[in-house]
Amino acid sequence: MPSTSHDSNSVPRSQQVPLPWWYGVATFPISVFLSVVAVVAVAGIVPAIESGSEEAVLSFFAVLFLVDGISLLVGLFVLVFLAIDVYAVRESSASWRPTWLWVGAGLVHIAGALFTLFYVVSVPSLTFYLYRRGKRVGSPSF
Repeated sequence: MPSTSHDSNSVPRSQQVPLPWWYGVATFPISVFLSVVAVVAVAGIVPAIESGSEEAVLSFFAVLFLVDGISLLVGLFVLVFLAIDVYAVRESSASWRPTWLWVGAGLVHIAGALFTLFYVVSVPSLTFYLYRRGKRVGSPSF
């Protein structure tokens, strides 16, 4: 005898609760931290560069290249996970349907890896996205 009640097993998982892709979005402060590390590195290496040390100049560029590279990778990571999370939330049964414009915050975050001033826009935007997602979907919980 077929059941007329709605069985949760008949609804695909993607329609019930969105997967926690927001974990990847929540890594955005790493880029900001690395930018602070770069500023501290520049402040520490400038006196050595003024002395004319070749090793100091090479280490300066190595540190900046490494920090900027990691910041760009983290920014790309945030952008990809943000796009996947927006898609997952939109496809779920959650009442909130985030607009694709949220992905713009991820693009601005990548730009922040090169021009720190862009973090003034991306950090509050990504923070608000996670806050709003938490209030509307239930995770992350604040």
